[in-house]
Amino acid sequence: MLRTLSRLFFSLLLYCLLAPSLPAQRPGGGGHTGGIIDVQVRYADGRPAPRGVHVRLEAAEGGAEADLETIQGGKCQFRQGTSGVYIVRISDLGFKEVSARVELISSPRAYVTLDLIPLKKDPEPEVSVPPADPADSVSVKDLAIPEPARLEFKKGEEALRAKNADESVKHFQKAIKLYDPYPQAYRMLGNAYLQNQKWPEAESALKRSIELEPGLAASYMDLGAVRNQTRNYAGAEEALKKGLELNPDSPGAKYELAKTYWSLGRWQDAAPLAADAVKALPDLAPAHVLLANIRLKQRDAAGALHEYQEYLRIEPQGAMAPQVREMVEKLQKALPH
Repeated sequence: MLRTLSRLFFSLLLYCLLAPSLPAQRPGGGGHTGGIIDVQVRYADGRPAPRGVHVRLEAAEGGAEADLETIQGGKCQFRQGTSGVYIVRISDLGFKEVSARVELISSPRAYVTLDLIPLKKDPEPEVSVPPADPADSVSVKDLAIPEPARLEFKKGEEALRAKNADESVKHFQKAIKLYDPYPQAYRMLGNAYLQNQKWPEAESALKRSIELEPGLAASYMDLGAVRNQTRNYAGAEEALKKGLELNPDSPGAKYELAKTYWSLGRWQDAAPLAADAVKALPDLAPAHVLLANIRLKQRDAAGALHEYQEYLRIEPQGAMAPQVREMVEKLQKALPH
């Protein structure tokens, strides 16, 4: 049965390898449902918020969607199954209520930075951020960032949230010109270049970010995504494995590493990573095609059919939709009823 599907399988293999990586989804591509909202909470002086700050996600028209608490570094991440406009709000005793509007419409990823404003004058003591953690060395370095550079960085983030990658590049470059040892600015500059598919520029910026701060897991993930696009699979594997050492639960890094292993013919290594990525990011359509191709390698035709159908559910007009529909028809005819 699987022999009759081999031609379609290999054509889908090519499409899978060319599918956009998680951080490189093009604005306005359409077809996605939901996505990820990355939230950074920090004090006005740039220090990251402590653990345990309550952050609420609400629908723009009203009603709570989700509640999280910040982890080390003042971060949290909402994963939404539906597209739309949302409000991210700090809602915690002892802090002023602050909110920001965010859209998951033309892109499956959004970034929000909220300033933590204590109701009392004194900020939370530094003991809440243990200096032994690598992420906290970044917060100490942040104290040296001049305010003009910090303002340009914020403008760059705002432009990137507005899906204006070209404008964001200008602001991140200004931030770096004002303060060169700024690892977060280099990382976001690389991300902006990644959005514009400027691979050499993206790699250069991300490598500089890592040079300045080897503990930024997101820089390794983005670097791996760039190297997948340029078919530097050995380099992609190295970067993504390092990123997963720093952040073992990153579904985006797992998806990218699964793509790397698939491209290297190591589908057995790709299988658990692709399965984890689909479980964590069920609305990332290309991941379902990758997992479906792996299921065919595993001679699991029914599992492959399910994943192909999931892709069509999420992106019925997606770039791979015609080939996926043809594969679905073949599998449905071949499988017993």
